[in-house]
Amino acid sequence: MNKKAVMGIGMLIIFIATVLVSAVAAGVLIKSTGLLQQKALIVEESTRERLVNGVEVFAVFGTGNVSNESIAEFEFLTRVKPGSTPVQMKNLGISFVSGSLAFSAELNDSMIGDSCTFSSLIAETQFCFDNRLGNNDTIFEEGELFAIKYKINASNALPTETDFEVTFLPKNGALEVQLLRTPQLVLQSKIRIR
Repeated sequence: MNKKAVMGIGMLIIFIATVLVSAVAAGVLIKSTGLLQQKALIVEESTRERLVNGVEVFAVFGTGNVSNESIAEFEFLTRVKPGSTPVQMKNLGISFVSGSLAFSAELNDSMIGDSCTFSSLIAETQFCFDNRLGNNDTIFEEGELFAIKYKINASNALPTETDFEVTFLPKNGALEVQLLRTPQLVLQSKIRIR
């Protein structure tokens, strides 16, 4: 009988050790799961921000030269994407590409609102905006509509039926890429491109 009792105490010690190891392992798993969940939430928020935040172009106009049928000035009617957080226009860039032409532009924040005119812009390197609905600060929020104005040099004006690409590059958020083509005819000075 003594043998059975000695064996029973040994088994009890092994059982208690197994329970303790299982408890420690469970604690480690729970902590790891919590950390993974936190990281997943951070990645989800970052991904949502990249996909949802930014601007959306809903109409594009060009100012054409009727005599030589070309376009050098562009106006993009824009709003904040649905679900986006407010967009700081000072952190927005524009990329313009057509054939061998490639330019990038930054906001000239001294030309906001009524002072935003094509004649006051430095071609190919600056853009400005005029808020059509909302206030004229540089932070665009949901419900505001604005016109972004950009021009290229007259010597680089796009002739009819020319493909070009304009990309809006926010510091944080999704790119807005516009693949466009100038119209077949330039019959008036203001032309709707899209």
